[in-house]
Amino acid sequence: MITAELVQQTEARFAERTAVREERAARLESGAVLEADSPERVRMRLQRIARMSIETEGIGPPVNGAAAGASLDALERIIGKNDLMSVRYLELAVRVARTVGRVQVRGPDGNLRGYGTGFLVSPRLMLTNNHVLDSAATAGASRVEFDFQEGIDGRLLTSVVVNFDPTAFFTTDKALDFALVALKGDLTKVTPFGWNGPSADEGKVIAGEYVTIIQHPSGERKQIAIRENRIIDVLESFLHYHTDTAPGSSGSPVFNDQWEVVALHHSGVPKKDAEGRILTTDGKVWTKSMGDNAIAWVANEGVRISRILKHLAGLSLSGTAATLRKQLLESEAGWRSPAGTGTREMIDGATGVESTSSGSIWTLPLQLSIDVSRPGGGVRISSPGATVAPGETHDGGASESTLAIPDAILNRMNGSHVTSPMATQFESTLPTAATVPAPTPAPTATTEETAESWLIS
Repeated sequence: MITAELVQQTEARFAERTAVREERAARLESGAVLEADSPERVRMRLQRIARMSIETEGIGPPVNGAAAGASLDALERIIGKNDLMSVRYLELAVRVARTVGRVQVRGPDGNLRGYGTGFLVSPRLMLTNNHVLDSAATAGASRVEFDFQEGIDGRLLTSVVVNFDPTAFFTTDKALDFALVALKGDLTKVTPFGWNGPSADEGKVIAGEYVTIIQHPSGERKQIAIRENRIIDVLESFLHYHTDTAPGSSGSPVFNDQWEVVALHHSGVPKKDAEGRILTTDGKVWTKSMGDNAIAWVANEGVRISRILKHLAGLSLSGTAATLRKQLLESEAGWRSPAGTGTREMIDGATGVESTSSGSIWTLPLQLSIDVSRPGGGVRISSPGATVAPGETHDGGASESTLAIPDAILNRMNGSHVTSPMATQFESTLPTAATVPAPTPAPTATTEETAESWLIS
């Protein structure tokens, strides 16, 4: 189902970026991961993961370095110094995987034409490729099958099959190769799966990071290409990465380590010989009779989710379509728990952790600064309100906690080749609220931001 035109366009973009990609590859190979992308993109990425770590862990004052440790762990994963992941990563992976389905592409006669992958981005909208569902007519004849996967006992689960409702919502764009369509009928069986709230924010991924793709390759049972898929280039509207995908993977979600959708997988760059002939995975010259599954892919390409959202925001819609778009664009980022399914459901780290206990938590805006310019630097967390008790709010004053960063961590960070373009003073203010334990920190004076504090603040 991947057209020759689509592959040619992907190849052209890949070829145009050869010099940039080789320079980035050299920096990654030397260990200078934080120099493989632009300083601005690196700054936004590190600030984002630090903020998410704070909001996920919660800050009281910090206990045993937990909050700062989370940020430093994320940084070390980016620079290749630490591959350990929280168990939360697997817990959330199971939930996120439920939102991904196998698209059965059918013709007007009901006959099966092929397969793709799609995933829920709101309670009722599913995202896939334009070359999977190229028109409202195709969408109306097709359907999506959730839970086509093995259970823990190795047996297939009972699939949940849902039709599409293009009359309620359908939009597509060939240049960005996406199609967004509404589901039809009784969705009570799908509701428990939740959805992946997309974010248009920058800073979700940088060159050198690893991504995860959940997919139905060639229409097979749901599978996962987990973390061993490195971003090798970031374009204006596309990402290039190495991963194990197949034609049926078109329409798969591409996730970062925080399980935020960063791209919509759509095409690849085939390996060719000196004469320009496509090669197979075993080195032979490919022919159409072998099928697309036999092709050796050099790299894969995904459409950046932020560019898709920007396109959607600019559409002129009305009625039900406008309502469904509003629900999508205003959804909180990350995997979302459906209403009423539990009081301790794990949710995206960009917004916090839910709790049923209202008397043991309080909420306040936070400001984080981490000084990595000298050994012995610390994490400074300041917040309005000198004394805040559960259920109370105060204006003025400030509370601050300081947490030392071990010299070993600083040395590893300093060894990541952060150069002068990055040695700039930035202010990191967390605009969102963080839910934190109730103990009241003692008031002190706030301190000044320091150079390079943006690295993890």
